[in-house]
Amino acid sequence: MRRLLERFRRASTGPTTAEASCEHCPLGSCASGRRALIVCLGCSSLEARRLRSLGVFEGASVAVVGTRNGILLDVQGARLALDGAVAMAIIVRPLV
Repeated sequence: MRRLLERFRRASTGPTTAEASCEHCPLGSCASGRRALIVCLGCSSLEARRLRSLGVFEGASVAVVGTRNGILLDVQGARLALDGAVAMAIIVRPLV
């Protein structure tokens, strides 16, 4: 997971703030109100299996509802709260 994030940081050419637009970035860096497409689950296999069973899988579209203590997502009409570390391990492509 650490290597994946390091590779992402090296490949990133734009700003990395929550408001910035990027091609692929961690879910935890997306601002409230943004929609994103899941590209990769970079967490442990056990955590990835749990997330997939809840509707967070590669190719799924999610909306960021809140980012106070972690991240609150809208996944297929259901709300799902994730820890900040888990959100940073999920790579997404922000949608316009």
